Amino acid sequence: MVTGGGTGLGLAIALEFARLGASLVLASRSAEHLAAGAEAVQAAGARVATVGCDIRDPEAIASAFDAASEAFGMPAVLVNNAAANPVFGPIQNTEERAYDKILDVNLKGPFELCKKAYPILKQRGGGSIINISSIGGLTPERGIGIYSVSKAGLISLTKVMAQDWGSDNIRVNAICPGLIKTKFSEALWGN
Repeated sequence: MVTGGGTGLGLAIALEFARLGASLVLASRSAEHLAAGAEAVQAAGARVATVGCDIRDPEAIASAFDAASEAFGMPAVLVNNAAANPVFGPIQNTEERAYDKILDVNLKGPFELCKKAYPILKQRGGGSIINISSIGGLTPERGIGIYSVSKAGLISLTKVMAQDWGSDNIRVNAICPGLIKTKFSEALWGN
């Protein structure tokens, strides 16, 4: 299962899994992105299912896992890729609603997804969780302060889960990419 799997980095991740022979569940809030992503994954030769999922909604998360299990059985890998950053500028200009959205999508959402995945992966005898953080989580990026804070939190969450769940044969890793030219990061690379 790849969250934010319909476009950008999430779709690139899904396509690589497809190339390696995986069956995929793409999760996204956007039906349009899901349809386009599913078409690309099918063209790459993989089986794919899609599920609408706002990762800020625990009921949507539960439904996503139900849909994944129904489509292909219990998932073996969860990629937490969905992210938000609705602001660009100095941290003192970040409004509370933007702060809440960034933390809800970038940190709380992956936390809830991982908690839902844990018993499934444990029952399978193991699996993998891959959290897509950011180099901004290691060294704060100018103009995207709260985004950097959320990604630093995701790195720490990953370490905690790796410690707690490693004995259950569940690997939890974070990947911290730098700037990638996607629509999501256009405010940075376009300027």
